Amino acid sequence: MITYRKADETDIDTIARFGQALYSPDNSFEKLREEADEHLRSSKWAIFLALDGDAPVGFCEISLRSDDVEGTEGGTVGYIEGVFVVPEYRGQQIAKKLIAQGENWSRERGCSEFASDCALSNAESLLFHLKVGFEEASRNIHFVKKL
Repeated sequence: MITYRKADETDIDTIARFGQALYSPDNSFEKLREEADEHLRSSKWAIFLALDGDAPVGFCEISLRSDDVEGTEGGTVGYIEGVFVVPEYRGQQIAKKLIAQGENWSRERGCSEFASDCALSNAESLLFHLKVGFEEASRNIHFVKKL
């Protein structure tokens, strides 16, 4: 049976490993570990874990954003910074339940909106977001030029 809970300081290594799996194995484990520690100590972040017994099988990082979040009315918005479920556990609505944990946490902190993003090229993430109840707000292409 899958259980869900808010992560704490004892979960830093687990969070860093999930971060490497989600963002890229090229990310430094130590850097991701430092970020996890910083996020766990912040009142503007929450990280939720899905566990099969004692084995972590997914995570979801949520932040509170007060900057201009595309498609929202403004104010503080709960924001999915990352969500990941190990491949053999996908298709069991684990990510959806992790996101629900983040929605509840955000609501408890006064948020009336919840947001996320994905790369234009990430069709799988786009379909996932639509499936769990998000509506597309806009599309952007960012540019950079070396000087």
